Amino acid sequence: MSDRINVESREDRSTATGRRNVGRSAAGSVFSSPSDRPRRLGRPPRGTEGDITVRILDAATEVFLAEGYEASSIDAIATAAAISKKTFYARFASKADLFEAAATRFIEQRILPPIEQEASRVGSTHECLRAIATAVLGVVLTPEAVALDRIVTAEARRFPDLARAVHEFGMSRVLPAIERCLEEGVRRGEIAVPDIRFTADYFLNSLCRPPLYRAVLGLERPELTHVKREQLGRALDLFMRGCQPHRDGPRAPIGS
Repeated sequence: MSDRINVESREDRSTATGRRNVGRSAAGSVFSSPSDRPRRLGRPPRGTEGDITVRILDAATEVFLAEGYEASSIDAIATAAAISKKTFYARFASKADLFEAAATRFIEQRILPPIEQEASRVGSTHECLRAIATAVLGVVLTPEAVALDRIVTAEARRFPDLARAVHEFGMSRVLPAIERCLEEGVRRGEIAVPDIRFTADYFLNSLCRPPLYRAVLGLERPELTHVKREQLGRALDLFMRGCQPHRDGPRAPIGS
């Protein structure tokens, strides 16, 4: 009886050993060639450097907008982009540099095109300004744009140069579009504006900034609703009445 048990034990051990060997063989066969093994993170293949940079910016934009600047880490962004930290630092010197690149790219791709397209339309000064203001509100009253504004505002004290760079990048393209519209209105005699630059800045900050400000504070939902369109129309009418030419010539500034 004991001989039988010993034989069965030896057979069980032999079978178990065989199973373990089969398991090792199967695991080894999954990556039987170098091309089948997972690609290690690090230096990208030659000729794909641009693709890697785009992946980093895409991942960074998503992480920054979701987590904010302070809570976002290089490790999280590198993981999201499927790269190593060495690959990251070969392209960006710091998280601040990456944020500036991601923010300006976001503005370049998501904010400016609709505004510049509307600014190029032909029409009266009122129609041109309304098209620009509607386009501005349409792109800034989105969850992503509101999140970006919150981040820039929150980090402006620690990184004033970064905040200034992001702000001026957008303004350098939006304000000239408004100025061209105003200049054309003055040329046609539809409006009388003694200071084009001041008037363009005032237009943007008085008609477009308040709805964004309320959305950033969470007081209103980040969307261009029918009510906001009506409010924009009323504000524009008031603005245009202040720009109308007068028969007796331009009015003297108040307090002069």
